Amino acid sequence: MRHSAAAFAVSAGANVKAVQRMLGHASASMTLDVYADLFDEDLNAVAAALDAAVSLGNVSKMCPRRVSGE
Repeated sequence: MRHSAAAFAVSAGANVKAVQRMLGHASASMTLDVYADLFDEDLNAVAAALDAAVSLGNVSKMCPRRVSGE
């Protein structure tokens, strides 16, 4: 039942810290060690968001230029 609860939380969009707290794990790394396979779709979403940002030219807006002397 814990795996089902974790799977439902992840599919609902919960991040690893929320799942960690819900399951009572001591650390997010413990949660990821046990349930990492549930977060595979997150990688696809990140890749799609990065691709969209690059395509729209939004990357420079997300990464401000450094001022010399910083």
